[in-house]
Amino acid sequence: MEYTPSDMRLLSRFAALLLTLLAAGVTQSAEAATVVNRIAATVNGRPITSSEVRARLAPYFRELMLLYPRQGPRFNSELVAAKKAVLNDLIERELVLSDFTTKGYSIKDDQVDEEINRRILVQYNGDRADFLDNLRKSGMNYSEYRDSVRKEITVSAMRGMRYERGIPPTPDEIREEYKNTSSEYRDILKDRITYSKIFIPAVDPEDPMMTPEERYKFAIRLREDIEAGRISFADAARQHSRDAHAEEGGKWPSLRRDDLAVEFANVVFAAKPGQLVGPLLDPAGFTIVKVHGKQLASAPALSNPEVKQKVDDAVRRKKSERRYRQWVDRLRDKAVIRTFI
Repeated sequence: MEYTPSDMRLLSRFAALLLTLLAAGVTQSAEAATVVNRIAATVNGRPITSSEVRARLAPYFRELMLLYPRQGPRFNSELVAAKKAVLNDLIERELVLSDFTTKGYSIKDDQVDEEINRRILVQYNGDRADFLDNLRKSGMNYSEYRDSVRKEITVSAMRGMRYERGIPPTPDEIREEYKNTSSEYRDILKDRITYSKIFIPAVDPEDPMMTPEERYKFAIRLREDIEAGRISFADAARQHSRDAHAEEGGKWPSLRRDDLAVEFANVVFAAKPGQLVGPLLDPAGFTIVKVHGKQLASAPALSNPEVKQKVDDAVRRKKSERRYRQWVDRLRDKAVIRTFI
């Protein structure tokens, strides 16, 4: 079966429910589960809600669910690290906001809309309905999310006003920064990839006695056999895969990034050609992938005024990072911070 965004709906529902359990707590009845929107932390009395943490953590959580179907220590440690990083970012946001008088300082609505649209594009392949569905499951409404994004943009602007007005970057610094980061400015949805895939269903009508856990263990052993050279990927696909391209050795035609579910795309595009990935959690089973090649979309030229401004801002931000960190550390030392999750 093809691993598409619509296929991921089942996984998303499960992931959202489990994320709720992990990040905020759930009260359950026989009929429904209700998200409890607790206070995750306070900074000088300013609250950070658990729904903000869940909304920011959701993309990371979905990828971890894909990578570690059985969860376990690695899943837990990476989830804890991601959660800690998210909460720290939100605390830092409130520290900066509390140190500024924002009266008369405003962010335009179109700036907020642009940033939200960028996040939907990167995190949900532009699927606004999927974004809104996951936002609802996190316990945060759209108005609250807009307010959270507005705060982040405000902090970024405040940082620029205070620490990034120094000596302008030199042409050489701009060219070097563009050389190192140009891929960040391309249209990633135009990236293409070719891979082979083995799909092991969680429940196979031809072998109904095997449990999903046994099927997962079988997928692990199959990957080990491929890595050890005891069987080729193509032969393994022909013999064991229940995929539309099993007879072709599991090889799929070239696909664009936006043909794939976001989590799946992020994982396989991060892999190197020839690398095996998985078993990954598929909505109906487990998937092993062998990446063959990637064609990344071209980056816009540095002569593009918008790109040049972004590169200029990035250089200034890096040059001011040390002073900015010292300032935030001083704010943190003076602040009253309480965390509850």
